[in-house]
This record gives sequence, structure tokens and C-alpha cells, in this order.
Amino acid sequence: MKKILISGWIIYMMCCCTFKVENPYQISGKLKVPSDTLLVMYVNMNTGIASKLDTLALKDGEFGFNMPDSMAVYSVGLICKPLYGDPNALMAAMFNPIRLLVVPGENAIVTGEAKNYQISGSMFYQDLKEGEGLIKKFQQEAGRLNRKIAEMEGRRDDEKLINIMRDSLKMYQDQISGTIIEYMKCNPLKKTSVALLNHVTDEKKREAFEMLDSSVKNGVMAPYARTLIRMAEEQVAQKIAAAKIQPGMPAPQFTLKDIQGKNVSLASFQGKYVVLDFWGSWCGWCIKGIPDMKVCYEKHKNKVEFIGIACNDTEAGWKAAVAENELPWVQLINDENMNVPLMYAVAGYPTKCIIDPNGNIVKVVSGEDPKFYIFLDNLLK
Repeated sequence: MKKILISGWIIYMMCCCTFKVENPYQISGKLKVPSDTLLVMYVNMNTGIASKLDTLALKDGEFGFNMPDSMAVYSVGLICKPLYGDPNALMAAMFNPIRLLVVPGENAIVTGEAKNYQISGSMFYQDLKEGEGLIKKFQQEAGRLNRKIAEMEGRRDDEKLINIMRDSLKMYQDQISGTIIEYMKCNPLKKTSVALLNHVTDEKKREAFEMLDSSVKNGVMAPYARTLIRMAEEQVAQKIAAAKIQPGMPAPQFTLKDIQGKNVSLASFQGKYVVLDFWGSWCGWCIKGIPDMKVCYEKHKNKVEFIGIACNDTEAGWKAAVAENELPWVQLINDENMNVPLMYAVAGYPTKCIIDPNGNIVKVVSGEDPKFYIFLDNLLK
């Protein structure tokens, strides 16, 4: 971030020699904060790559910086760092950053305080404020209902009452989505219409984006829109898959390659219990759980076929992790064209799925949970 700031000041001084520049930065502003430091985190929405938490020095509350790639859309979080030695305040600030979307060719100006900030700048941000103002009241009600549902689930209230609240929440979510779609219809030439696409329900994101003018659909916001649409369609597909991944239902069939590059199909293991272990060499909890998996494997390997499925992994990283951890059970790597984790509605890692000898699902367990091993021990008694 220091390099970004230095580069920005050099550009500013060069420009001042020829003509006046009011705002040379993509993001600038003045904030009332407890300390003289901002913490900055951002995600390149074109690539999905997130930055490490960085620091930015303030001078009388003023700051300014440019993003690493001036042609990419970024989701940025500014965290007003509290005074040194206040961990509770730091934790609260981390969960409530100043959020903004940074768009190529636009300049954002952030002013105010952490809990009461304003974003102005180029016309894009004025349009964005107008569009978000249309759904503010619906968002407030949706937020209230979300908190209420969480409280009811925490108390384990009657499921029928919780479902009534969920229906009310969906009504507000649909109102938010419908309002934004109408805005997009009326403003097909504005980049703001793409920025507001995240408020449209997953099922309608692609349809809403296709309404926009080709200059916008093929413009600087296009990679951002494609990211949102891809994520939305994965969520929809996962919901559909989750409805099919229930106890007693047939396990989805697949064929993947093993360490030697040979094709291995799930069907070839029918007649035995099977445990599918969705994991990755990058997953700390997966690696941490390997010793327990090894104990379980040694205990049940004569009755159960254990199959590891590496997900979101490189072939080199996968093979190295298998060798380093000396994994004795069958090891396969996911094929993105088949996308087995999506077929099994895997929402987190590790996830384990038990399949009975007839090829039907017995149980799915997300996370490294000791209850999985207890359940399998009881099942095989």
C-alpha cells in the first residue's frame, strides 16, 4: 500500500506542473477516526483474488490511494483502526468496515465517521446512492427479519413459525430484486445498473444483466457482472443439488482420475459402504483432521471404501499433500467439467458423505466433526 501511495503522489506532482488536478486518486477522503491509521482490504472482482490486510497512514484524517489494477473492479473495505491496545474495538471495526465498490474511471470520496460515512465523488457514486436509496426501507426490514430468524433458530423455536418468518424475508428480498430490475430497465446505459446487480436474486441475475445496453455489457463492468452471475448460478445449482443429497436418495454417479491418472468410477465400489471425503491440500481443517481419518480408516477399511476427492486444488499440490501425509485410501481429483462437489452440494471443507452398499446416501457431515466418526462406528456395529 505504501508503494501505491508513493506512486500516487508522484503522479500528482507531475500533473500539477501542467494543469490542476482536483482528485488524482481512485479513493480519497477525510475521516474522523480514533487513530492515524486505516486498515485496508480489497478483492479484485475480475479475478476473485483478495488482498492481505494492509495499513494506510492518515494525515489529519486525510488519505488517498489507487488500486493495483486501474482497469479492474474492486470491492474495498476500509477499517478505522482504533487506538492501540483495544482488541474489542478492533474486532468490532473489522466486522463493520466502510464498504465501497471501486470502478475503473471513477473516483470515490469517503468522508465522515466509521459508523456514519458518506461516499461521493464522480457521477457514478451519486447514481449508486440514488439506486440504493430505492431499496433502503426493504433492506432494513430484511435485516430485521434476518436477525429475528437467527434468534428463533438459536432458541430452537417451532419450525413452522420460523418458516413463516422466512416467507416474509423472501417477500422483502423479492421486492428488493424487483425494484433494482426496474431501475436497470430504466437505466440500461449506466454502469450503476451493473453495480446494483448484486441486489438481484440469484435466479434472475443473468436475465437482468442481459437487459442492459451492449456498451455496458461489454464495458469495464463486464468482468464484475460475469463473476456475480457465475457465483449466483453456482448457488442455484447447489440448492437444486442439496434437495437431492438427502438420506435414502441415490448418490450421484461420477468418474474421476486417481493419482496414476486412471479413471475411477463410484459405481465400481457398489456393494460396500463408501465414505467420500471432499478435501484440499490448501484446507487447514482438512489437514488437521487427517490423523483421525487414518484411525477411522484402519478401524473400518475391511468394511468401508474410503475415497478422497481433492477440490479446488492443483495436481501438483494434491499429489504432494497425498505423499506428505501418507494417505492410504483411494485418492481422486475433482474434474471441473464434472464438478463433483457441486453434484454433492458441498458448501465447505472438509465434507464427508457416507454411501450404503446399495448406492444410497446415508449421511452428509460438513466440517471436521467428531460426530462423524461416532456415527460411522455405530453404523458399522
